[in-house]
Amino acid sequence: MSENYRYERMVLHAGTYRRELPVSIERLYENAIDWEHLPYLHRNSFAKIECINAGVWGFHARVWPQPYNERRSIVIELRLDQQLRRWITSTLDGPGTGTEVWTHAFSLAERQTLVVVDFFMPGVDEARRIEIGYFYNHLYDRLYDEDVMMMAERQVQLDSLRACKADNTPSMVLGSLAEVRRRLPITIDSGGQKFCIVESRGELVAYSTVCPHLLGPLGESKVSDGIIECPWHGYRYDIHTRKCASGANCGLAIAPRVRISADSCVVLEFR
Repeated sequence: MSENYRYERMVLHAGTYRRELPVSIERLYENAIDWEHLPYLHRNSFAKIECINAGVWGFHARVWPQPYNERRSIVIELRLDQQLRRWITSTLDGPGTGTEVWTHAFSLAERQTLVVVDFFMPGVDEARRIEIGYFYNHLYDRLYDEDVMMMAERQVQLDSLRACKADNTPSMVLGSLAEVRRRLPITIDSGGQKFCIVESRGELVAYSTVCPHLLGPLGESKVSDGIIECPWHGYRYDIHTRKCASGANCGLAIAPRVRISADSCVVLEFR
């Protein structure tokens, strides 16, 4: 008797989700074991996560779904097997204990991957199978919409880093102080790197628009009292000091210095 047959006898196969994704299998492996992004990128589905253990093998964590209720949480474990091109997410405690989600990934091209996701649930009668399968397909469609956005942007940033060329421009005049203030926030591109200029704590400041953690986009995030937050993982940075305010050992890339000239023009000085 095969392993798959024995498994299907134990729990109900509630459905299958298939989708071709415009990303490499390497980006999918990264995404699978990245537990930190769940309550940020997937904030409509997950309210909070506490990691119990994690590594290149996957992670073990307690998760609170939306809407948040401190008493309503589940413990999940995700195990990645790159040799078999699959990862299995198991619910170990809480509602749905015994549920397993098996994801297999098939590389179709350098940046094209097919995922086949099978949902298994114990204690569910045949009458509810279609309903549960529809629920999971709808959920995973939304989760992968959000994941693809992150994985594709990360690939763009990785490609940009490889193609990045040094910009020897010593300075750049943006215009008069009054004109620049009217245009804020301003995004500039220098040597393949993007910087955003805002007014914070009474001064004009330029900061990198790329999160140093996993290259998340900071350019569209709102600066509050000098702090900016990555929408992917919630890492927060002080744009004045470039340090991570969340305590992580990473910091924003060096940005141009903003100087006001004697004739009240805003000048960017590249270091």
